[in-house]
Amino acid sequence: SVLLGLGATLLAALPPALEASGANPRVAALRSEVEARARVLVPVAAGIGAVLCVIGAAVLLIPTQSLSVSFTALFLVITGLALLTPAGTLMITRAVGPVFRMLGGTLGVMAFRGVGTSLSRTAPAVAALVVAVSVTVGLGVMIQSFRSTLSQWLDGTLQADIYVSLPGPSASRATGTLWPDLVEDFVSHPEVAGHSTYRGFDLIRGEDAFRLVALELDPRGERSFDFIEGRAEDVMAGFRIGSGVIVSEPYAYRRGVGVGDMVELTATSGVVEVPVLGVFYDYGSEQGAVMMGRALYDRYFDDPGITSLGLFLADGADSDAVVEDLLAGVDDGRAVIARTNDNLRSASLEVFDRTFRVTAVLRLLAFIVAFVGVLSALAALQLERARELGLLRAIGLTPGQLGRLVVTQTTMIGLAAGVLAVPMGLILSVVMIYVVNKRSFGWTLNMEIGPEVLGQAVALAVIGALLAGLYPAWRMSKTSPALALRGE
Repeated sequence: SVLLGLGATLLAALPPALEASGANPRVAALRSEVEARARVLVPVAAGIGAVLCVIGAAVLLIPTQSLSVSFTALFLVITGLALLTPAGTLMITRAVGPVFRMLGGTLGVMAFRGVGTSLSRTAPAVAALVVAVSVTVGLGVMIQSFRSTLSQWLDGTLQADIYVSLPGPSASRATGTLWPDLVEDFVSHPEVAGHSTYRGFDLIRGEDAFRLVALELDPRGERSFDFIEGRAEDVMAGFRIGSGVIVSEPYAYRRGVGVGDMVELTATSGVVEVPVLGVFYDYGSEQGAVMMGRALYDRYFDDPGITSLGLFLADGADSDAVVEDLLAGVDDGRAVIARTNDNLRSASLEVFDRTFRVTAVLRLLAFIVAFVGVLSALAALQLERARELGLLRAIGLTPGQLGRLVVTQTTMIGLAAGVLAVPMGLILSVVMIYVVNKRSFGWTLNMEIGPEVLGQAVALAVIGALLAGLYPAWRMSKTSPALALRGE
C-alpha cells in the first residue's frame, strides 16, 4: 500500500512538474495565461473522457466472469466521466448563471463567472467531489436494489408459517439433523395443517463445491420458487415425481448449465447424472445450490435425516402461540430454534443491514478525501486571487460581501458537482449491479432508484463544498486590502 501511495503521488505530480520545467517565467507569472491554457484543454479532456467511457463500455461487454476485467472497465468509465466534469461544470454554470444573477446581483454574476475563469483550480475540486459523491450514489442505489430484491425474494421463498432447525454458526443456513421423534411431535401438533422438510449439506467434488438440498414440499411450499428458466407448473410436476433437479441461478451461471443439461452428483453408490428441470432465483448461496425431491434423494443417498422443517398452520392459528407450545414440549438438553415467518424474515434483513453497514464508513472516507481536496483547491484559489479580492475591498466591497462572494462561488461548485454526480453515480450503479455483482456472486438484482438517494447526493455535494469554503471566505474577509495590495 505504501508503494501504491507513492506511485500514485508521483504519477499525479508528473504533469505539473513537466509543465513547470518547460514554462516561460514571464508567462508563468500571468494567471490569465494559465487559465487560457486550461480552457483550451477542456474540450481535449472531454474528448479523451468520452473515448475512455466508450472503451470501458466495450470492455464491460466482453463475455467473461473475470472481476479484473470488470474493475478495469469500471476504472476506465470513472476516469472518463471525471475528465468530462470540466465541460459539464462550464455548462452548468452557464445554465444557472441567470438564477445567480437574479438572486445575488453583481456578486452572483462575479461568483458564477469566477468558477469558469478559475477552471485550473475549480475543475480538479469539482472532479474530486463528483467522484466521491457519485460513489455514494452508486453504492446507495446498489445496496437499496440489493435489499429490495432480497426482501421480495424472502416474501416469495418463506411460505411456511413456522421454521424449525437446530442452532448453527450461520443464521442464514440450517445445519445438523433434527431428532425424528421431535419432527413427528411437531408435524402432529393440532394447529399444524401441513409441513415441508429440508435436508441440506455442502457437496464437494474436487474444487467444485455447492449446496445439495432434498425437499419434501407441501403444495403451498411449491410457490417458493421463481424460475428464470422453465415453466413453473412443468418444472414442479417433474420435480415432484423425481425426474430431475432444479438449480439456483449462481450454480447455473458459474457452471454454464441450463434446462436439459446434466449435472453430476456424488451419491452414496457413486457418481450419478441427473437432468436440470429449471433454474430459479436464489440469494442464499453464491456457490449455488442443486435441489431435488425427497424421493429422488432417497433413491441415491442413504440419508433419512431432516435438517429443518417448515410448518403450515391451520387458518386462524396464532404463530407465536404455536411456537411457544412447540418449544414447551421439547425435552431438556435439546436445543431447537423455532421462528415465525416474520421473525425469520426480519432476522435475515437485519443480517443484511449489518453486513453492509461498513459501506457507510467507506462512503464517509471517500467524502472526507474529496472535502479535503475541495478545501485545498479553494484555499489555493483564494490565495492566488488575494490581489484581485484586495482590489475589490479597496474600491468598496465590504468584508461581509467578500465572504458572501466566496461562499456563493463554493455553493455553485457544490451544485455543479452534485448535478454531475447523479448521472455518474447511476452509471456506476448499473455497472456494479448488472456486471460486477453478477460476475462476483451470479445473482440478478432488480435495480431500484430511490429519489432520496439522489436528493441526498446533491445536498451532500452542496453542503460539503459550502463547508469547505467557509474557512477561505472567513480568511479573505479578514485580510487587509493594504496587505493584499502591498506589491502594487
